[in-house]
Amino acid sequence: MVEAVQAAGKIVGGVASYEAGKYNRAAARSEAISAEREGAAEEARIREAARFQMGAQQAAQAENGFQPGTGSALDALQESAINATMDALTARRQAQAKARSLRASGAVAYAAGKNGLVQGLIGAASTGVDWASSRQGTSPSGGSGSGGGSSAIVVNQNAIARASAQGYSYGG
Repeated sequence: MVEAVQAAGKIVGGVASYEAGKYNRAAARSEAISAEREGAAEEARIREAARFQMGAQQAAQAENGFQPGTGSALDALQESAINATMDALTARRQAQAKARSLRASGAVAYAAGKNGLVQGLIGAASTGVDWASSRQGTSPSGGSGSGGGSSAIVVNQNAIARASAQGYSYGG
């Protein structure tokens, strides 16, 4: 009886690990999408601010007697445009890197959950084999014979089959 409870506990622990891994993967994916959206918003904010600054720069040039959009005034506008583009691309790259990192951590969490499930199933099967080995040579009534050893293995195989039928994948 104790072995059956231990086996069930190992299966439950494995399933819990798997579910935690799935949840953490989903959470990481959600955070990755959020990071990408924040990056896009930051990029748009940078570009809008740059347009505003370049307009103010052209107005100041005209106010100071320069011919707007020519000569050194044009060079200053081009430099501003290049700097703004570089800042926007940097914001985008950082957001994408953060999103990739979050997705990778989610994949690691999911793999750890799957491994926990496999470990729980193997631990439960091992408990059943240990129990069956300890019962070998005894019958259910206490005499000698081929006892209930094989029933523990069948019980564990049934538990693995039920876990598989419920969608818990313990393979690669």
